[in-house]
Amino acid sequence: MSNHLDGLDPAIVAIALERVRQPLDQARHLPGELYTSPAVFEREVQRIFRSDWLCVARVEELPRPGSYLATRVMNEPVLLTRDEDGGVNAFVNLCRHRGVQLVEDGAGDLGAAGGMSCPYHGWSYDLKGCLTAAPLMNRSAGFSSKSIRLLTLRSDTWAGWIFITFDDQARPLHEFTAAVNQDIGFLQQERCRVGHKLVSIWNCNWKFVTENLCDPYHFRALHAKTFGPRIPVEHYNFDLRERGGSSAFYDASSQTPDGDAPLGPMPWLANHSREMSAFAFLAPNVALVGRIDEFHVYTVWPEAVDRTRVVLYHLFAADHFDRPDFDEKSRVYADFLAKVVEEDASVAPYLQQAALSRNFHPGQLAWLEKAVHHQMQYVVERTFA
Repeated sequence: MSNHLDGLDPAIVAIALERVRQPLDQARHLPGELYTSPAVFEREVQRIFRSDWLCVARVEELPRPGSYLATRVMNEPVLLTRDEDGGVNAFVNLCRHRGVQLVEDGAGDLGAAGGMSCPYHGWSYDLKGCLTAAPLMNRSAGFSSKSIRLLTLRSDTWAGWIFITFDDQARPLHEFTAAVNQDIGFLQQERCRVGHKLVSIWNCNWKFVTENLCDPYHFRALHAKTFGPRIPVEHYNFDLRERGGSSAFYDASSQTPDGDAPLGPMPWLANHSREMSAFAFLAPNVALVGRIDEFHVYTVWPEAVDRTRVVLYHLFAADHFDRPDFDEKSRVYADFLAKVVEEDASVAPYLQQAALSRNFHPGQLAWLEKAVHHQMQYVVERTFA
């Protein structure tokens, strides 16, 4: 496919490719046009987000047969259901007649024997996506309800997370997650549940978000009032993985106002240091931060060239949910991380505005931006090379 993009100077693409191919100590940040061009954004969506596996939900968000979750993925309406056999299904949330959305965005329960009914003409589908009713279609020649079902998306699970892909040729999920599983599989996220979930909008390009999540260089400045002073960034070191992924292990206190761990360690991590901290980025849209007492996981969703939806999940040991003080103590983590997200989101518009400025000249990368550089290489090569 040609690298020509409407409205974008081909020289900009050449500069971007040249910069990401430089060693870290010689590399510079990307041209602003790569964060502001609608044509670049659309190509990234097609070549990355419509090709890779995407983390969309936790399995416990579909707790029983009849549970559903409807959301937007790359502006496509996606519907997850748990059927009567306990299986998780992923569909395009559009009726096969006129394309009206079957279920409004959100989560709920359709009942174990329930299904979805189109609000326009009443076509109905069961939890496995099969058409069960099509009123008055018996007079239409050749119509057969048995041959019609909702468009199905490939889906699979890893460590308690539900992934989907729009690419039928994508390699199996277990291969896609192999490297990150090798790095952080010992955290056993599948033994956790979601305690809190925060959705926020960052007014910037999606790459600014994922780069920020992989960047410890900004901790002491932007997060000076929260966790920044407690992270020994001088000892931060990333292991780089395929497809722009990375991982890191370092010492740090819990993500609470005073650094204490009010819930205590997860049972299977009790033998680890109380300062054990882990980070992993699974491109293109998942960043995980782990401590001995909780995990917080970000999923990143591009909505426009300058708008990104970020979902933050707080995971806690399933056993801890039975504690009488769980709600009170888990809220300590949630409130603290909400402040951290607010700090990050506050700088997002300024990054986007800078990228629009004719006077913006991208600076040299710092050694702490090793994972940012690696991620830039992945995105630019996937988009243009």
